[in-house]
Amino acid sequence: MTAYRRDGNENGREGARLDGVPRSGTLNGDGRRHLVVACAIVLGALVLRLLYIGETRDVATARYPVGDAAGYMQWAQRIAQGEWVGSEAFYQAPLYPYVLAVWMKCFGSGVGVVRIAQALMGAASVGLMYMGVSRLLDRATGTVAGLMLALYGPALFFDGIVQKASLACLLICAVVALIGWLRTSQRALLAGVLGGVVGLLVLTRENALVWVPVMFVWVWLLGRQWRPGRWMSAVACYILGVVAALAPVAVRNAVVSGEWSVSTFQAGPNFYIGNHRGATGRYVPLVRGHETPTFERRDATALAEAELGRPLSSHEVSDFWMERAVRDIRSDPGGWIGLMIRKMGMVWNAYEVADAESAAVYADSSTALGVLGSVWHVGVLCPLAAVGVVSTWRRRHSLWVLYALIISMAAAVALFYVMARYRYPVALLLIPFGAAGCVELWRSIRAKDAGSVIIRVIAAGLVAIGVNISMHDEQRLDALSWMNAGVALASHGEIEEATSLFRRAVERHPTSAEANNNLAQALAIQGEFAKAIPHYRAALAADASLMGVDFNLGVALERVGDPVEALGHYRRAIVLDPSDADARAAVSRLRG
Repeated sequence: MTAYRRDGNENGREGARLDGVPRSGTLNGDGRRHLVVACAIVLGALVLRLLYIGETRDVATARYPVGDAAGYMQWAQRIAQGEWVGSEAFYQAPLYPYVLAVWMKCFGSGVGVVRIAQALMGAASVGLMYMGVSRLLDRATGTVAGLMLALYGPALFFDGIVQKASLACLLICAVVALIGWLRTSQRALLAGVLGGVVGLLVLTRENALVWVPVMFVWVWLLGRQWRPGRWMSAVACYILGVVAALAPVAVRNAVVSGEWSVSTFQAGPNFYIGNHRGATGRYVPLVRGHETPTFERRDATALAEAELGRPLSSHEVSDFWMERAVRDIRSDPGGWIGLMIRKMGMVWNAYEVADAESAAVYADSSTALGVLGSVWHVGVLCPLAAVGVVSTWRRRHSLWVLYALIISMAAAVALFYVMARYRYPVALLLIPFGAAGCVELWRSIRAKDAGSVIIRVIAAGLVAIGVNISMHDEQRLDALSWMNAGVALASHGEIEEATSLFRRAVERHPTSAEANNNLAQALAIQGEFAKAIPHYRAALAADASLMGVDFNLGVALERVGDPVEALGHYRRAIVLDPSDADARAAVSRLRG
């Protein structure tokens, strides 16, 4: 017989619940069945991810990493080659490249090897989610939560790209599992492990720093229900766990730069990007066209030093941009409040704001992602989670920590700027409630409880309407994704294939300056100057200030026999960039 118990921590208010593990320490028939189910879910998640990797092995950005992915691969390779300490304070969260470096030392440095490692991490995340939710709620809900994560479209996508979201998912699911274990066992060492995992998460996702005090309060309150000795031991172990994870990075930063930081020094530039006058809520580089890690730190430092007229430390650069953002906020507080409301809406919106890589590009090559991404995403998860919150509200005294983690992370994301991978932790923590919503809705239907069904359906419908409202120029953002894939191919000499992707970008958003310019460049490289000219013109019509387009249009016009118009564009190129030596040489040649 399956063992039920009444949760003494809640004085019996939660009623009977199914414990995650039989009390006897041995597996009875029901326990063995659930173990088989858990293993099947984990194995299925792994197989699905491996199949997805196989389907998308020829995607441009899977073969040639771009943006942050390229930066992480280069960083990890330098670490693997011996640069374990480095010479500068960290500007980006360091844990992920160090994990990649260890994996590369053991198994090789190819992108495919990294993707397989992340498939394993994704499968492990599913297992941890199952265990945590089974202990927090019940095994049926844990099973549904595991299936939800295994099949979640964004999870499949993030596990298949070189990006720290996969590692963050593993750590977040470990947090959920540890919360469940601590709820059902008074073991101070588990609190220490929890502190260590939260600290590692901070070294993966800097905004997870907001979770450090949240989890401290939870451990403190939970421990007060234990024996006095165990209570203080749990609190002390949690603190030691956090310190053990963060202290080495803080010391390392102090040694190499003379400044203390438990993680990175990019808070100031990121806060400015997300909150300056004219911010959109999405990422926009400090210098247009410099969207990669190669430029981000350099531009933030160079611009700050140029304005202040002196060399700056990493901490001073961060302070400079933070102060500029605060000045903009103070000058227009109403506008900033409106921006914050918009960003909070973006956190919960169904559309996944892509970084350099987009799920849409990968879904074009993957049946699995194409199907799952279209039916199982945030726009479906949020309504189900709303049902789950309503259904489990009677148990809020034991689940409040999940509410606090979700709300604090959503606020931390909105405080800066919103992208799919930044709001991914919020979605992961909604899965337990989404699973609870499904289970409770099914139970209400089986019990023929029409009132409960109606309440849950109404709650889901209202939330579905809100989160599925269009908030973005989705055609433009999708076009940028195809364009980035084309750039990855073009940078490795695969111009014909890149041209087809640039065409897709232009078809998706015909007035995109960047897409038209890249298509024109690809055509020009192939000698198709006459075909390139209309796209150069379209790029200028969309954005007359886009650097380099006038010069390239001038070259194309010369090649088709129109030197007079070419001269005009060369001159305009000099007006936009007086340092353009090639444009000056072209003007001198045509005038001479």
